[in-house]
Amino acid sequence: MRRASAVRPVMEAVDRAWWAHTIRRAHVVDIDFVVGQGGPASVRRAVRRYVRAGFRDGMSLNPLFMERLVASQLPDAGRVPALYAYLVNDPRSVAVSVNWDAPGYVERHPESADEPGGPLGHAWRAARAEGSVMLGSSPALQQRVAWSDVLTAARCAPAAEPALSDTRIVYVCRLADDEGIPARPLMEAAKLAEEPDVATVIALNSAGGEARIASCILALWLPRTQIVRDQPHLLDRIARSRAATVVVRGPHAEIDAEALATLADEGRNGPVAPLWLGWDGTVASAGVVVHEGRPQHLLRDHPAEDALALGAVLDVASVAGETYAAPATSPASGARTLTGVVVRAPVIRTGVVESSAVAGGADMATLVARAGLRVEPGTAGSPTLSRAPRTAETEDGETVPCLRWAIKIAAPPGKPGESWGDTHFARGLAEALRRLGQEVVIDAYDARMRSTGYLDDVVLALRGPEPFRGQRGALSLLWVISHPDEIEYDELSSFDKVFAASEAWARNTERRFGVTVTPLLQCTDARRFLPAGLPRTDRLVFIGTARGIARPSVVEPIRAGIPIDVYGPDWRGYIPAASIVATGVPNSALPPLYESARAVMNDHWPAMQRHGFVSNRLFDVVAAGGRAVSDTVAGIDDLFGGAVVTYESVPELISLLRTDLDTIFPSPERLREVASQVRVHHSFDARARTLLRTAIELRQ
Repeated sequence: MRRASAVRPVMEAVDRAWWAHTIRRAHVVDIDFVVGQGGPASVRRAVRRYVRAGFRDGMSLNPLFMERLVASQLPDAGRVPALYAYLVNDPRSVAVSVNWDAPGYVERHPESADEPGGPLGHAWRAARAEGSVMLGSSPALQQRVAWSDVLTAARCAPAAEPALSDTRIVYVCRLADDEGIPARPLMEAAKLAEEPDVATVIALNSAGGEARIASCILALWLPRTQIVRDQPHLLDRIARSRAATVVVRGPHAEIDAEALATLADEGRNGPVAPLWLGWDGTVASAGVVVHEGRPQHLLRDHPAEDALALGAVLDVASVAGETYAAPATSPASGARTLTGVVVRAPVIRTGVVESSAVAGGADMATLVARAGLRVEPGTAGSPTLSRAPRTAETEDGETVPCLRWAIKIAAPPGKPGESWGDTHFARGLAEALRRLGQEVVIDAYDARMRSTGYLDDVVLALRGPEPFRGQRGALSLLWVISHPDEIEYDELSSFDKVFAASEAWARNTERRFGVTVTPLLQCTDARRFLPAGLPRTDRLVFIGTARGIARPSVVEPIRAGIPIDVYGPDWRGYIPAASIVATGVPNSALPPLYESARAVMNDHWPAMQRHGFVSNRLFDVVAAGGRAVSDTVAGIDDLFGGAVVTYESVPELISLLRTDLDTIFPSPERLREVASQVRVHHSFDARARTLLRTAIELRQ
């Protein structure tokens, strides 16, 4: 109805009225704070402005609440005001501000979760009544601050420039006007400030918005913190201070506190910068180098693997980008790039540096030769690289050509892609190909058409929820591992060879389109997923995202009173917060979690289930010696020998989970046998051998 033009205005008006009613009823609007921002002087008018457009324009109704931070944690908060989403969800583990530890507050005051406005309302009313509030993101730095000072922060103005005294490190956090989630860089600043002799300078691009208010409140409890205007020559003035090292976080930069601390340590010995990646995941610069007398960004538009192949530390003519560290008083010489430290930030396409600044600097050809690359002559303006043909010897003594593989995935680059199974699947496959002597890079979806694709010998597209096209000039392979219902003839026909993780779909697609499709099932990393002899617990486990739907394998058992430990990033609103153990699990922690669970829950996209695509998770669980409960997909019983028990309906699932699972699953001895068979026949190494053999045959 909201999408229908005739009724959309009415629906939007009803939405806004309900949002406003819910917010007013929660009693969380601090009208003194709103007035301090120049807002209306009545709660009703303030809430009306907030729900109409204010929540998108940076308006805040409470100094302990950060709109964009909360919106990043709750479903549907992009469409509705984050404060409303907070009030109608389970708020107990939601971080609402960089300045106030909301989850910690709930632990100390469990009754606050059931109060009007949740922990936010409870803490805010207590602060007003007591005249002070405990601020701070960690116990080491928490301080009690007068509530009147918190309200004053709504009107604070950044200083013209910092007043710095002797200190070991000055950390400069530059925040842009349109910073996505300003709480994140401020959290990193707070982590760095836990170290002694660190002064923090937060440089704001303008004088308004959530970033300014949060920064000014931060300065109330964070020691040695100053809020200043970001203006020309600010960094020059800071560099002339008596600090030992200056560390700068550029606008919009995604970099964690550990990486910044590494830069600070290395920056004592000369200018140093992280490997700078653009938003598409390719290299923006590995440092400024010289080619035929002209400065160039080293490896621009290359995959990050190319930079790592050059070594951990690169001696360059000049650091690149707006995130770096340097001694406060040293000249801009002896610059280095740390390829193991990464920052993601917008790509600056305007000039590099003045040619005179890099005269006699690091030579591009010398550096790229470390990775077996060479600069083609006559390409000074935009250097073109090439690879020399070479061979490799496999573990069984076979000599094969060393090909450069580009694995294309549908996942986004950076942190968002870490929650995608496609990302980890590609990494496991890449390692298996490297064990066969191959050179492998991985391209996130945004980099699928990068300009340096001319270096690739083989393109392997892992078909997930987004389409791919074969790459001109390279052998193009397509491996369909999910979303088979979205694939059409034009996509299939652009590839030299097509594989599919379903025998039934491969046969049906051949008949439908007349394109040869070879079955190639999903697989597991047999070197990581193997039994360790761990005892089995009584906990059911689910690991994965909610996909924006109420996944029945999780939601229905919990509704029926069957506890499930859920690990995933977007489950709020679907299940109680008490069921969410964490928003994710490191890949290294998966094998013991799978092996020790009473059972691992699993379900498939309807299209995958219908077309016989067996989930990759089941291969991992069984290879690790675990047991799984899954919806029915053709072929599961033959593949896993009883280690995966299937169901066809929700009542059947509930009944199954209420029985003694030890009587349903095979014996521990049989599970170990099945695990061994899966690791032998369905490993990344087995799939890599098939893919390499195919590539060699097609290239002959």
